[in-house]
Amino acid sequence: MIHRRPAELPEPDASLLPRDAVIAVDGPAGSGKSTTARALAERFDLLYIDTGAMYRALTLAALRDGIDLDDGTALAELLDGARLELKPSAAGVAVSWNGRDVSGDIRSAAVDAAVSRVAARNEVRRDMVRRQQVLGRRGGVVMEGRDIGSVVFPLATAKIFLRASLEARVDRRYRQIRQRGEEASRSGLMVDLAERDRLDSERATSPLIISPDAMVIDSSDMSLEQQNEVCARACLVNPALDRELDTDKETALREIPWHYRLAFGVFRALARFYGQVEIGNVGCALPRGVVVAVNHVSFWDPPLVGATFYRYPVHTLAKEELFRPGWLLGRLFRGLDSIPIRRRGYDREAFEAAERYLSAGHNLLIFPEGTRRAIGNPGPVKNGLGILIQATRAPMLPVYMRGSYGRQPMGSLESPMEARFGRIIRWHALDVLLAELSPKEVSQRIGDLCEAAWRELMERSYADHPRTSFEQRLGAEQGQTFKARQERLFGEEHS
Repeated sequence: MIHRRPAELPEPDASLLPRDAVIAVDGPAGSGKSTTARALAERFDLLYIDTGAMYRALTLAALRDGIDLDDGTALAELLDGARLELKPSAAGVAVSWNGRDVSGDIRSAAVDAAVSRVAARNEVRRDMVRRQQVLGRRGGVVMEGRDIGSVVFPLATAKIFLRASLEARVDRRYRQIRQRGEEASRSGLMVDLAERDRLDSERATSPLIISPDAMVIDSSDMSLEQQNEVCARACLVNPALDRELDTDKETALREIPWHYRLAFGVFRALARFYGQVEIGNVGCALPRGVVVAVNHVSFWDPPLVGATFYRYPVHTLAKEELFRPGWLLGRLFRGLDSIPIRRRGYDREAFEAAERYLSAGHNLLIFPEGTRRAIGNPGPVKNGLGILIQATRAPMLPVYMRGSYGRQPMGSLESPMEARFGRIIRWHALDVLLAELSPKEVSQRIGDLCEAAWRELMERSYADHPRTSFEQRLGAEQGQTFKARQERLFGEEHS
């Protein structure tokens, strides 16, 4: 749904927003992202981080040094040696480059015209994304840019995609330039903004896209006050839904069938024996009919993830080879209502069964990579996840598993065992995307978001416990072996 007026969303209750919230505001040039992001930061007492200013600062430095704006290597070297700092100021944010305040200079017409070329360079974006993630991982921030929700913070508390017609954006940019006492041509601005839209949308790395879980807001016909109000309300939709979740684990256990209680209890004992740590699984709270999407590194992943479950029947999509007649493990999978799936091609029967269970309020455990992957390299996600979500609109919970390949009693320092949970992802923009893209493209967006969420959870894990030499060595050894398995199962194109 595209929101065009504040009344379409409930009255905001600022107490719903957690103190460590991350709010991502994305959109095209001239859509009002910076103004609204600053207003949201002030309203919710959060730190405003203008990521666009970071690219502008690099662009300004490149222009002054005469560096070719299409030379990604030279730009990356310039950035790598720079001290780029953002600090709160009375105007919103102060930007310094190697100790010099450039807050005003980066808003010049010359920088306006050149910044998209700089931002399109893969080498630049990799470094900038890393810097932005470090800035925002502390939480309690509002970030705005082109790829904050899709790349920089795929697990943001709230995502807003703010857009407006080209004509409305030209009018706004024209007024801004005139207020600075500079001359401007509406027709020239129209050409410049259209070209920036093209560059931002078509670049290979981190293009400007609508994340499937973003709240899409069209402010073409809104006043600034209305725009800020509807965005403030949008920030609280996910926290309001999260507050409704049941966190009473004991009641949840009593409500599920006895064989689930037994299985979950056995799995928890196993996880404790191997020293598994759960992170982010607060109250083990899940909505009904959720897809639990887990990266796959070991045969032990299913029971170790099962150790974290307390509520609702859970069905696992598992490869059909595990259901061989007379095999003990196959009987266990059947007893826990698992669904056999054929991994090569689209298994209609398996996905229709999964859709029925999700529609009935049961949960689904899925390993959407299709087979095991090398340590430290989650993804890619197969299209089946997107097909399932488009059919059911089921929310998704991304979970990152670490250490299940190096099990030792009471845990291992060389292979720390974690089940790290992201936030529940709800598909606010799905209908908008389906109106503009093919179902296959939408599935790709969903898969990309899932993979980005795993990678963010992985980086958080490495920040707490750096990747060990054992993990690096084993991951390198697995790389070629698992790549060959992917090619055998899915073909070279999907490996």
